[in-house]
Amino acid sequence: MSCIIWNARGLGNPKAIHNLHRLIADEDPSLLFLCETKLVSGHCRNFKYTLGFERCFVQDCIGRKWGLLLLWKDPLKVEIKSCSPGHIDAIIDHNLRRWRFTGFYGCPTVEARVASWQLIQRLGSLSELCHLPWLVGRDFNEVLYDHEKQGGRPRSLSQMQNFQEALDHCCLRNITSMGEFFTWANKQLGSDFIQERLDRYVSTLAWGQLFPNSRCQNLNFYNSDHRAIKIMLGPSLVWVRKKSNGSRKGRFHFEELWATDEECRRVVSFAWGKGGDSDKLAAVVNGLQRCANETDAWGFQKYGRVKK
Repeated sequence: MSCIIWNARGLGNPKAIHNLHRLIADEDPSLLFLCETKLVSGHCRNFKYTLGFERCFVQDCIGRKWGLLLLWKDPLKVEIKSCSPGHIDAIIDHNLRRWRFTGFYGCPTVEARVASWQLIQRLGSLSELCHLPWLVGRDFNEVLYDHEKQGGRPRSLSQMQNFQEALDHCCLRNITSMGEFFTWANKQLGSDFIQERLDRYVSTLAWGQLFPNSRCQNLNFYNSDHRAIKIMLGPSLVWVRKKSNGSRKGRFHFEELWATDEECRRVVSFAWGKGGDSDKLAAVVNGLQRCANETDAWGFQKYGRVKK
């Protein structure tokens, strides 16, 4: 099973629909969350079957802005619990696993973004849902750390702290993604070019333990200014970073540079906590493998190839 989140930046024209078809044909998601659709329910429901989905839930756009769409395929069972212009919250039942998914869209203006963090905290405090493993994904319209923005003015420290505090309040942890690091680009040239990591998945520890082998990948833009983000939940999926010639990368090396980075500590802690093995030896072996995979991917994304 796989889930994809994508800021489509409008689905009201044939070219946008063509790009959406390309994304679905390339990746075949079981669950697809789209934001900034700029559509109303009647239009969305008309083309869900042409996209290959049996079910959908629509949060209408406001004027010519916003708009959310959640699509899913049988045999997934999806129960919508709440929605707003900035989120769709649902319970997913599949293969005897029950968990919570929230598709989220952060307010695009800085002044209104505090309302987005308040919304996350309210969702995290719902007593009837807080016991479920929880996955949150989408365009948060904010970065967590300085290095997640390249170009333009430096991000305000208070803005990043507000985002971090909202996630900490809900015990949500960042999920490391493979592929290109930045998920948004302004499509400008030269000194005006800006890239940011605005799109991501975050989850509770319980969700990571429910899907210990999940893997996340940043995909293409598909003519949007946001990359689509895919997460695979299959139990046997393994993605290996390869060398430029296509061969498998050699054995794992922990770089001394990483030990000075507080973010590395969080990556290792989250990777170790994802385990659910009852056998103690298997728990140690699999935990070490997860830590190696996660820190290798994180280190390569943040620092690139470290010269010896």
